[in-house]
Amino acid sequence: MKEIDFNARAARIREAIENGPLAMSEIADTLGVARTSVLNWKRKGNINLDNLKGFAQLTGYRFWWLAFGEGPKTYGDDEENQPRTPMAEIAKASPEHARFIQCVSHMTAAKVFTPALADSFTQMLNAVATAKKAE
Repeated sequence: MKEIDFNARAARIREAIENGPLAMSEIADTLGVARTSVLNWKRKGNINLDNLKGFAQLTGYRFWWLAFGEGPKTYGDDEENQPRTPMAEIAKASPEHARFIQCVSHMTAAKVFTPALADSFTQMLNAVATAKKAE
């Protein structure tokens, strides 16, 4: 691969890190690599395919776009092929809703958003809804 290809890949990886829900240290911990490895991916774009697949899952960016710069960046960029699920419908409500759904998805994949945390969050949202109705 030419140097320019690695530079372009580094720019795409940098974008995914900067716009993603996880810090570089969280990405490293989740993928089981050194933090310096993630820094090198960001700077040089040299990443093995297994790590790139895991990185794509964590950041929400498509593997093919990260690897080659082709196709849609994220699954949200290709609405025609998006499943019609409750989460997809919630994400359409506003950019903030979409960002929230994306964050929950990434944190779940990273095993940060655990079932216990999801249950606590659900209870909190139900309490907010109950308080809002009482107003």
